[in-house]
Parts: sequence; C-alpha cells; structure tokens
Amino acid sequence: MTMMGIGPDRRAALKLGSFAMPLHPPGSNFSQMLADDLDQIIVADQLGLSEYWIGEHFTAEWENIPAPDLLIAQALGVTKNIILGTGVSCLPNHHPFVLAHRIAQLDHMAKSRLHWGVAVVSRETWKSSGTARKGATTAA
Repeated sequence: MTMMGIGPDRRAALKLGSFAMPLHPPGSNFSQMLADDLDQIIVADQLGLSEYWIGEHFTAEWENIPAPDLLIAQALGVTKNIILGTGVSCLPNHHPFVLAHRIAQLDHMAKSRLHWGVAVVSRETWKSSGTARKGATTAA
C-alpha cells in the first residue's frame, strides 16, 4: 500500500519541477520569447519533470508574462504528463469572478494537470517596493 507518494519501504520518491521566472532582455521580440518559453515547457515534459510553474508579471521589463494561464493553455496541447501551475495569479490584478471562472475552465481543460498559485499584494506594497515605474499602473 502506498500513501502520499511513500512506497511500502517508507521512502518518498523525489520529484523534480521548475519555476519559470521568465527572464527576457528588454526589447526582445514578444512572440519569439513566448515561443521560447513554450519550448522550455515542452523540454521539461520530455525530461520527465513533474511540474512547471510560470510567474505572472505585468510591469517588469525582464519578466513580462502577464497571462500565465494562456501559456499554460497552449502548453497543455503539446505536453503529455507535466503538471503546469500559475506562479502566481496576483489577486489585486484581476476581478475575482472572472479569474475564478478562467481558472475553473483551465482546470477542466488540464484534466488534473493544473496547480493554481495565488498571491495577495496591495497596491501600496507594490508602489513602495520599487517595482512601480513612472506611468506604470495596476489593473483594478
């Protein structure tokens, strides 16, 4: 009998995953960088990684993935086993009703291959963190 990944000899199996903090130099071709990120997910699946998390960033010039759920939806069709996750959905950037429905639909599409990470950060924290740039705003 096995419970929670622990075999009959009581040793836990080690599973490897990846967190993609997609770093792209400012001025990179956005379409190409998304294609490159998708290729990384495909290779991770082929190498047998158990999960792959994709960060959400609206304002950072280097980390510019505003919709990890869309990249996950695309990756579902070209991967076989890897579990994909949002790392994270920043709740203040989304209307809760819309986000809940988007993630629920994605969960059905993923057929048990989705992890949903969430974070709460206030606009005050965001503004004082040094992340905010002149003219940059968060969505309400």
